[in-house]
Amino acid sequence: MSRQARGGPVGVRRHPERGHYDAETIHAIMDEALVCHLGVVIGGEPWVLPTIHARVGDQVYVHGALAAASLKAMAAPAPCCLTVTLVDGLVLARSAFNHSLNYRSVVVRGMGTLVVDPAEKRMALQALVEHVAPGRWEDARPPSALELKTTQMVRLPLAGATAKVRAGPVRDDAEDLGWPHWAGVLPLTVTAGAAERDAQLANPTVPTPEYLVHYARRRR
Repeated sequence: MSRQARGGPVGVRRHPERGHYDAETIHAIMDEALVCHLGVVIGGEPWVLPTIHARVGDQVYVHGALAAASLKAMAAPAPCCLTVTLVDGLVLARSAFNHSLNYRSVVVRGMGTLVVDPAEKRMALQALVEHVAPGRWEDARPPSALELKTTQMVRLPLAGATAKVRAGPVRDDAEDLGWPHWAGVLPLTVTAGAAERDAQLANPTVPTPEYLVHYARRRR
């Protein structure tokens, strides 16, 4: 049985030197990324959908509406693939062929399981809120029983996770170094703007929470 079939990580084949299999690297990328893409097979066709995720220990949770076909497909454990990507810079080489990105990505392959236990579902929802804005769970109304019932949650083990990272300068071929074109790296970061208060706040004088004033997706 292959590692992929039993839920283990699949080795990086193209640029294997960029592959990382340690939990520290994988967890850091998962924790920084805001959006993931979940791939499932529905009715014999592949579907890849963007959603929000949260890591809890060595598990990752994703959520969706009760009617979401992508999550319904996992009413019984079903194979799926989850990916996250962080772009750290544009790598602009002298040759068009050697242009690249500096990036950090994770691919998780495994069996997704629909969460049915209400306590686990509530825990996972709290993790999702805290993943997006740490400190927000205690600063918002908790979900009602009906809201919990109408939300689906899927759990996926990180045992089948692989990270791939590209960092550093341009890597041009030696014969291209004499070309007069500019080459280098343009760093990219996610920067939060000023928080915009809702016009219907019950208390219009309530201050903007510190976790939003100083919001950042921090790289570990």
